Order: sequence, then C-alpha cells, then structure tokens
Amino acid sequence: MKRTGKSLIALWLAAAPVNAAAAEPPLVTASQLTGNTLSAVVFVARSPNVPGGGELARIMIQAYLTADGLALVRAWDARRDAYTEPAERRWSLSGSTFCLDVPLAALQPICADIHIWGPRIAGIGVKPYVMLDGDLQSGNAIGSGR
Repeated sequence: MKRTGKSLIALWLAAAPVNAAAAEPPLVTASQLTGNTLSAVVFVARSPNVPGGGELARIMIQAYLTADGLALVRAWDARRDAYTEPAERRWSLSGSTFCLDVPLAALQPICADIHIWGPRIAGIGVKPYVMLDGDLQSGNAIGSGR
C-alpha cells in the first residue's frame, strides 16, 4: 500500500506544471480608467524641507477621468476640513504607470505603477514614494458634468 501511495505522488508531481508561479495581473488599459471616478487614499512622502518632512502625508482624492487626458479632480484639504473645489487637471497612463495632477500645490503629479482588479485599484511609485489604494466607479461621482 505504501508503494502505491508513493507511485501516485510521483505521478502527480510529474504531471504538475514546472513553473507554478502566481499569475500576473493583466496589463492596465486606458479604457479601464476613462469614464470612471477614481476614489482613493494616496500616501505621499513629504518633502524633507517642510514640517513633518520624511513622513507620509495621507491625501484623499476623487477624479473623474475623461478620454482626452483631462480629469475633474478634488482632494481633501485637511486644513479646511473639506474637499477642494473640483478642478480640471491632467492624467496619463504609460504602460501601467498612472499619473494624476491634483489641486494641492505640493503634489504635482502623483504617479504610481497600478493594478486593477474589478472595481479595485492599487499601486506604488517611487521618487517620490507614493502608495495608492482605492476604487473605480462608473460615471462622474464628483457632481455635475463639465
């Protein structure tokens, strides 16, 4: 009986794929982003020459992404305890690197290597360090159209 079990295990291992690595997520396309509102929390490294320099700043953003590379964007302004007024800004996608200008002067632009899983979007970037985590909702969830 032991010999049969060993034989079955040997056959199973021989039939198993040699490279059983996790599947890579599919490439991000602009069509996955356009016509959607991105709602995300972004962590960005603060510049060393400002108070709290070197720490991570947490920014909440919403951006309605249009096909022409423009976005209607607003960001949470902690000093005012309110969102900024929606403003037209630029966005781009190069490979899987997503960049978005935001209406806070210290953050131009935010860029991250992103992945999309259904409505979820997440990514990281370097120089400066950025971590993005959020979701995509169909249509303009910010308010009235442009």
